[in-house]
Amino acid sequence: MAVLGGAGAMGRATVFDLARQGFRVLLLDADLAAGRRIAARYGAGTTEVDTADACDPKALAERVKGAAAIVNCGPYVFNLSVMDAALRARCHYLDLGGLFHTTRKQLARDAEFRRAGLLAVLGMGSAPGIMNVLARAAADPLRKVTAIKVYNGGADFTKYDAPVAFGFAPATVLDEFTLAPMVFSKGRFRAAKPLSGGEDFFFELGLQKVHYSLHSEVATLPLSYRTKGIRECFFKIAYDPELIAKLKFLIELGLTDREAGARGVSPRDVLLDCFKRLPPPPDVIDDRDALSVVVEGEDARGPLEIRHDIVATPQRRPPLSAVARDTGFPPAIVTQMILAAKIRERGVLPPERCVPVKPFLAALAARGMPARLTTRRLL
Repeated sequence: MAVLGGAGAMGRATVFDLARQGFRVLLLDADLAAGRRIAARYGAGTTEVDTADACDPKALAERVKGAAAIVNCGPYVFNLSVMDAALRARCHYLDLGGLFHTTRKQLARDAEFRRAGLLAVLGMGSAPGIMNVLARAAADPLRKVTAIKVYNGGADFTKYDAPVAFGFAPATVLDEFTLAPMVFSKGRFRAAKPLSGGEDFFFELGLQKVHYSLHSEVATLPLSYRTKGIRECFFKIAYDPELIAKLKFLIELGLTDREAGARGVSPRDVLLDCFKRLPPPPDVIDDRDALSVVVEGEDARGPLEIRHDIVATPQRRPPLSAVARDTGFPPAIVTQMILAAKIRERGVLPPERCVPVKPFLAALAARGMPARLTTRRLL
């Protein structure tokens, strides 16, 4: 089993889950020293470490040759390249999402993976990933689906030394703040303004303000449930208000612009380099991650609303944040399902079209993340 980006916050959770289940893991990361530290702490003595270049599919394929699957926990900009490597190496592929547009490009490679007898599961983290399976749990039994609304909230009680802290890759966070969110409204896809669509949503953690964000769930759920008449689908997230204020200030200053300046370097690249120099986060992150999916539709008795909720918490030994656990564990779970022939589909598919609901949710519950179901009849 190969885990690309295995030394990162999400990748180490995948390595940990696979290794503790007895799988031999090849941890690949650009930072070899970090990879060795993570393998020693999270690898259960079954983890080999090496460097990898996600931009070189041929070399990456040679390195993962013989692996049953490659879990791509790196930034989404490498997804297509790593898919190339998976095809060359004849191994299954999983990733954590492609921010809508990259996911759409990946879906176009379905025929290649089917011909090779392989499965690529796109967006198999928390959001997307868990969210898609929760949507499937609610939507599949219905005869009609009118709306799938996806919400992500959270809380972080950690004391950071850095002036700004990120729960996942800063480059991806900047994209979610600056790229136009795609929403499915009145049966059509449209672009919205970043951080628009403000709504107060009650999570199990309490009331939080959520906004539209560019995400992969919206790229696939309307396609998966188009035959059931879906008319609305969106993803909204509750960012920390302090983070919103700080990043808005940087955006207004032009520091997230991608166009190269006079010296051939973009302000965004400089900003991302500055983020790399921030003090590292504490060893233990005291956060919570709230995942909620609301599906509206009809069954034999009439209109209803089905809601699923999961709240992830951190672990201390070895330390993994809540976001790392609910993002890194799902691809490990699904990889094991593929190898055990519990998932037999082939091609390039989103989670809602190939991941079996009951065993997946049971595996999450066994890891301390049970799903809670609420059903409400609509007038």
